[in-house]
Amino acid sequence: MRRLSPDTLTSRITIAISLLAALAAALFIGFALLAAFKADEAALAKQKILVRQGLSALATSVSREQESVSVWDEAVMRTAANDRLWLAENLARWMHRFFDHDRSYVVDSRDNLIFAARAGRAVEPPTFLKDEAAAGEVIAHVRAQLKNRRGEVGGEAMVPRFQINGSDVREIDGRPAVVSARPLLPHSEQVSVPEGEEYIFVAVKFLDGPAKEEVAHHSLISDLRYISAQNVVPPPANVPITWRNGHRIGYFVWDPDRPGNTLIRQVAPWGAFALVIAFAVGGWQARGLRRASSELHASEARARHLAYHDVLTGLPNRALFEERLDAILRRVRQGDGEAALLFLDLDRFKNVNDTLGHRAGDQLMREAASRLRETVGEAGTVARVGGDEFAIVIASDRPHETAGAVSERLVTALTAPFHLGEDIVHVGVSIGVATAPVAAICREELLRKADIALYEAKKRGRGRYQLFSDTMDDIVKQRQSVEADLRKALASGGELELVYQPLHSAEGVLTGVEALLRWNHPVHRSISPSFLITIAEECGLIAQIGDWVLDEACRTATRIPVPWIAVNVSPVQLRDRNFANRCLGIIAQHNIDPRRIQVEITEAVVIDDPEIAGATLRQLRAAGVRVALDDFGTGYSSMSYLRDYPLDRLKIDRFFVQALCEGEEGRAIVAAVIEMARALKLEVTAEGVETAEQHAMLRDMGCNEMQGYLFSRPLTAAVLAERFFPTNAEQRA
Repeated sequence: MRRLSPDTLTSRITIAISLLAALAAALFIGFALLAAFKADEAALAKQKILVRQGLSALATSVSREQESVSVWDEAVMRTAANDRLWLAENLARWMHRFFDHDRSYVVDSRDNLIFAARAGRAVEPPTFLKDEAAAGEVIAHVRAQLKNRRGEVGGEAMVPRFQINGSDVREIDGRPAVVSARPLLPHSEQVSVPEGEEYIFVAVKFLDGPAKEEVAHHSLISDLRYISAQNVVPPPANVPITWRNGHRIGYFVWDPDRPGNTLIRQVAPWGAFALVIAFAVGGWQARGLRRASSELHASEARARHLAYHDVLTGLPNRALFEERLDAILRRVRQGDGEAALLFLDLDRFKNVNDTLGHRAGDQLMREAASRLRETVGEAGTVARVGGDEFAIVIASDRPHETAGAVSERLVTALTAPFHLGEDIVHVGVSIGVATAPVAAICREELLRKADIALYEAKKRGRGRYQLFSDTMDDIVKQRQSVEADLRKALASGGELELVYQPLHSAEGVLTGVEALLRWNHPVHRSISPSFLITIAEECGLIAQIGDWVLDEACRTATRIPVPWIAVNVSPVQLRDRNFANRCLGIIAQHNIDPRRIQVEITEAVVIDDPEIAGATLRQLRAAGVRVALDDFGTGYSSMSYLRDYPLDRLKIDRFFVQALCEGEEGRAIVAAVIEMARALKLEVTAEGVETAEQHAMLRDMGCNEMQGYLFSRPLTAAVLAERFFPTNAEQRA
């Protein structure tokens, strides 16, 4: 038997070990790739759900937004009088400014076009152009509903005129758009419109504009885009867009997140780690010898660097940035070129600090600064000017084009996930751009206008850039004017009022009321509640308004023996750690049972600040105050906070109630929500019940409680007392 040499044996052992290692590596890589594929597949499915929900919510929101002006005495009178200036301000410019409606039309009772507007500006003479076919169909749909209503027999089966609407999704000039129509009707009995003589208000909102950005923001998708369905095979990441009759017009597509692929890229560098160790040992001694000789020089350079640079990121600080900006603006004033100023703010940075801690926030800041440096390069100066705020100044002969190109690269770079130890976070960035000398040539004014543009970028959905325009300055001034009016209204107390929407049991018995805030503005009349709350949150008045609403609701509870009154709570209010104490103090001041008060929160409350929200809600509930989760299903619905947070009631959003009569899918969703709430021992309230058919379906499904126009519109306290508690009202009289 031949004896193997040591070298041969070593070689064979080495080969055997290498083969085993290769086999193990192959198995590991195979399982890793399979897991990555499954993770990517699950991520794509979730993104499709989020995009589909977002587009569905947008498609149904246009009609609800129209309702704010279509059921209005003054709208009926002004339209009948052909007051084009009033229509341009209140139907065109108002709907474009606050709801991003792209086009508005009004036709008379014979379907003649009497008013048209695009992008908030009236078109003279009025013309439909490429919108005519789509508008004609929804107008015809509304006319048919009005005609059918006139032919119906029986009061309960008749659909109220103010609930009639028609909408569809169409492709107009290669772009997807929601086309919605509503009749213009009075909201009081002081004005009447004969049946068959209704004017129709038509709105067009393109889905590939700001609406698309809003869906992309909520879905955490940076490149959502629309493609037409003609001769196109869509990529896997797509959501189809169809007409009401099922005809497919196109797709929203995007490049999907690939968390599995990202994980593979994370694991790969470990294969090279051993080589790095070997080189590190060899260079250890050499570095030690060089270290002592360079320390003195480094300390001197460090002192100079710290005077003009941010300690955390190493970027220029505000002082150095302003020096360089002033130098560039001096050249601009002398006619030597132009410049662009970019203001950047990291989106969702506070969430990282709150959930992962300040150390993770610091690491995120350093990595974000590194990406900014790499993206901008030598084209301009990047500086950190605040907590999560950065600024960039670029000297260029074409500042608009340069700033746009750089901003797009920055949005892409900062949308990519950040790896903070074992955690992966997504933040994104909002950018405001102002150019010199077009916007301003002095530093303070240029900074102010870039900040205004940044605010506009955040308002339009974040994860984007916005170039300053004079219109933004006008809007800021208008919002400041509304804010001043709101402060006066709070001081006087004469313009704000509460109305009460009754809630009924399945058998029709009054169970409670929901308090709704109304602002009777002396100029704009009835201000949209959502716009009022937005302004109050931004200017710091939401706590004062919330206290006023609760105080007024408690005062009503002392006068009217309603079982309980619900008040809505803003996420901003719940971030105040003293909120529960203030609420309980107001309730105690009126000497009423806390069980007669219910606070209604949205899903955003428990998502934004879960710890503070949980502690506050537990304190309120321990004192007897009821807690309801409002608009369930319209946000990031999760079983976890239904189980972990102290809730008494779940309110099904009106979108799902309206879907009851549209097919089996809508009924299945509502039934599932009711069964889930029952399993969690929660009461269920269905919002927006408007027909007897919806009422019957919900009752058969076991829904405890309902509210909507089928039962009653919101009532003043006096009307509420007279209708439901006449004996009590007579005694008080």
